[in-house]
Amino acid sequence: MSRTSRQATLLCLLSFLVARDGGATAMFFYPSPQVSLLEHLLVDHWGAHASNFSAAITPCDNYVTEVGEPSRTSGRTTAAQWLRVAFHDFVTADTAAASGAAGVITGGIDASIGFETGRAENKGSAFNDSFTFWQPFVNEYVSMSDLVALGTVMSVHLCGGKAIPYRPGRIDALHADPTTGVPEPETSVEETLEEFGRAGFNKQDAIALTACGHTLGSVHHGGFPEVVGPEAVTPNNTNGGANFDSTRAAFDPLVVHEYIDSTGNRGGPLVTSFNETSSSDLRLYESDGNQTMRGLYDMAAEAFQDTCAEVLRRMIDTVPSGVQLRDAIKPMQVKPINVTWDFDGETEELVLSGSIRILRGAPSITNAITFSAGSFATLLHPEPETGSTAYGKSDLSFYPFAIPSTDVGNVTSFTVSGDSLTAQTFPISQLGQPFFVPSMSTATGSSVSFTVASAAAGHDTGEQDMVVRIAAPVAQPLTLAPKVVTGAVNLTTTEDAKSGFRLWKGSYDVQQPVTGSISLTLYTQDDGALDHLLLSAGVAGW
Repeated sequence: MSRTSRQATLLCLLSFLVARDGGATAMFFYPSPQVSLLEHLLVDHWGAHASNFSAAITPCDNYVTEVGEPSRTSGRTTAAQWLRVAFHDFVTADTAAASGAAGVITGGIDASIGFETGRAENKGSAFNDSFTFWQPFVNEYVSMSDLVALGTVMSVHLCGGKAIPYRPGRIDALHADPTTGVPEPETSVEETLEEFGRAGFNKQDAIALTACGHTLGSVHHGGFPEVVGPEAVTPNNTNGGANFDSTRAAFDPLVVHEYIDSTGNRGGPLVTSFNETSSSDLRLYESDGNQTMRGLYDMAAEAFQDTCAEVLRRMIDTVPSGVQLRDAIKPMQVKPINVTWDFDGETEELVLSGSIRILRGAPSITNAITFSAGSFATLLHPEPETGSTAYGKSDLSFYPFAIPSTDVGNVTSFTVSGDSLTAQTFPISQLGQPFFVPSMSTATGSSVSFTVASAAAGHDTGEQDMVVRIAAPVAQPLTLAPKVVTGAVNLTTTEDAKSGFRLWKGSYDVQQPVTGSISLTLYTQDDGALDHLLLSAGVAGW
């Protein structure tokens, strides 16, 4: 068989390695496991290789907790629920300026809201609905609090608003926030402003954040009968939702315009409620004589979106002292996905496989890109199905590859180049270094088993030097946010070998029900972390 024919055959045989099939996923994460996984949720919205995350708010009037006709007639909106969850998590923050403890911030976006759903100030289904959907996405690299923030970013951007800069690195709380006080419909304007001020937002900030948050969604009779009367409940509105504006699923300035002009929904039920004590939005908007609302009204649509993006960014970036958020994640124009060394199931030949995702401003699936490593180079051709993203309404093309180790076995990086692309180089581990074998590593329930390979004559590492760290998300009491538990296993040598590679094996039982992807990290005493692998990665669309 010629080299060209052999490559074509391998591309067919190993195409399954590129798909998310619920097994092992990606040994090489670019630029890091955390950023790679969160960038996938942030960017891969629709079509090929789309994350399941964006499906919850596509279309934007979707209610993900129910399907079919009940979802369409519920009157609930998941995108609006996600904004509400973030706000309730944020607003119990106690900032340095408010608390008097210099340099100390407690609360903020830390997923403590999951422990606080029994409080009267947090009534309604939004919190448990949202955490139930997000739970399978939580793993060692993706915290529930990062997903709370991501929910706001996605709800705004996918429903017509600006792309809010998204910085990862939030750490989940292990208990309820001791600070209480979320503005409720009956809360006085003085107390409402005090609660916003404690979280670092002044009067103008509070009005803008409320108006921006209330451009989506409704208030429901089922949760707030003191705000919305029973007449709102109909066969086409089974939860009795009263919308804030006439476009409850579009992030736009209409809520402000209808309030100032007294048209449409006139600012929503927290302005117009039959119960005057429940008109909290009206009291807040009027607290400065409607000056802030008129300023928002006079803005061009673009300026309104910019204002909302900034005030919402400040909200999701309010985190406890000691939490260091990382640089904002930006969509990667060239992104390798699911790149891994593995053995072909039929020939047992070692192959480097994966896919290259290309983000372009317009469909370009007929263009080829070049994959090169050392003296080896080959043209890659796209999958027939493309994806799409809200970022510039761009096309996403995917170029699978599977390259025999005999062609790239001595290289430590590969380069991707092509039409209208700036060439980019990505590191890979040299084959003398031990690596996980994805096709020989599995998770069944709470039990994991894994195989590590290294070149028989290429590395001095012995079984006593290699340790696999296991991190698994599991349920914890009083919240739907998982916690991550860890363990470690020394590897055991075997008599097995494949294509000149020695094999070691290990297993571990988490001994608790696992809620999402289990991550494995391979360490040696001298080299530190050598390799990463996710198991049961298809649970949440990774």
